[in-house]
Amino acid sequence: MNKVNYAAMNDRELKSYLLTHKDDKEAFYAYMNRRKARPHDAAIKLNDPAWEEKIIAVIQKQLGSD
Repeated sequence: MNKVNYAAMNDRELKSYLLTHKDDKEAFYAYMNRRKARPHDAAIKLNDPAWEEKIIAVIQKQLGSD
């Protein structure tokens, strides 16, 4: 069996591969490591008076980055 190069795949390709090869633990860990390495955009507290504006900003950022 040929070794799959997960690093050569972009995020969508790796996710698609993982969904069709659910028994590939290396692919799972490669995908999770990528997800963990991403910066977290928002930590919004419920008692934050500007929570709504922050949520809208995060949603707009995500819509623009895909």
